[in-house]
Amino acid sequence: MSRFILRLKICLKDRTAGICYFVSVVVMFCLLLGLSSVAEERSAVPIGLYVDDDSEEALRLAEKMRATSSLYIYEDSLDELKELLLDGYVNSIFIIEKGYGERVRGTDVDNLVTVICGKDDQMSVMISDIVAGAMMYDICLNKSYRLYADSLPTNALDKQQYSDYIWKLYDSHDYAFNFESVYKDPKVKKIEERQVTNGMIYKQMIAGMLAMLLCLMAFVSCNCFCIEYENGVAYRLKEFPGSRIPKEIMDFFGIFMYTLPLSIVAGLLFSNIKAVIASIIYLMVLCAVCTFISKAVKKTESYQLVGAVLVIGLGVLGFVSVFSGIIGGPEFLRYTPNAIYINLLV
Repeated sequence: MSRFILRLKICLKDRTAGICYFVSVVVMFCLLLGLSSVAEERSAVPIGLYVDDDSEEALRLAEKMRATSSLYIYEDSLDELKELLLDGYVNSIFIIEKGYGERVRGTDVDNLVTVICGKDDQMSVMISDIVAGAMMYDICLNKSYRLYADSLPTNALDKQQYSDYIWKLYDSHDYAFNFESVYKDPKVKKIEERQVTNGMIYKQMIAGMLAMLLCLMAFVSCNCFCIEYENGVAYRLKEFPGSRIPKEIMDFFGIFMYTLPLSIVAGLLFSNIKAVIASIIYLMVLCAVCTFISKAVKKTESYQLVGAVLVIGLGVLGFVSVFSGIIGGPEFLRYTPNAIYINLLV
């Protein structure tokens, strides 16, 4: 235990390293927290929405558009939205015109929503399909009710009763239908069940950056062992009583405790206890590997060369694994340390 306390004191007394460590933690925390907070925002397509009708149907359509995860809605006056469009902050503007609800309840359902977009914009076509899907329930409900009421003019349910009945059928497991299409590549043995979104890719990239930061911190912290060997300090430390293995373990735990706050901060960026535990375990493994390499190599230059290859190699494999999971790639990439860490966090 005295060796563990001594190792912590040696690490903490290096004021230059301590200041750099503290600044690195704060800067990376602020940077990655900012990236994480906009991950979902940047994963959605920014569009403007202007509602000029106060009918129930118009409000329901607007609410469905707000609830669509693939859309990031800006709502303001029409003039302000046009300014955002000209400045490139939104891809297009969707206007729910006055009289929308009345037209949906009637038979005139063409051109219900006005779209303003750039000349070369291709995204608005796909967004229009999303908006059209949000309108279909009200359009189909009103059309089906007109057909129903015409076929049963005497004992027909009123509009509200008919709507309530349709909702019961919609939620019923006996009558509702759920069609799912799966596009399977015969070369890919396993199908990814999670929906791949831009937000997920953002978070995987953030996790990859955290993995490289933890690896770099473990590598830098263990550099002190090589310096001690070169300065002869390591030989004097051997005079401590006890066998070699417990002393080496105490050295390792001293380095691990020194770098532990960074792993906790890294895990807290993902706001769940699983990420914190994964970060702590990942850092523990890294510290063990770097401690072993530094004590085996003993020379600073050699250790830095091996460490640089380790940090860059694991980082590259981790980032490649993010995209190989989407477009397909070698199976072994899923089992590299950084890939495992990224999958645990995201």
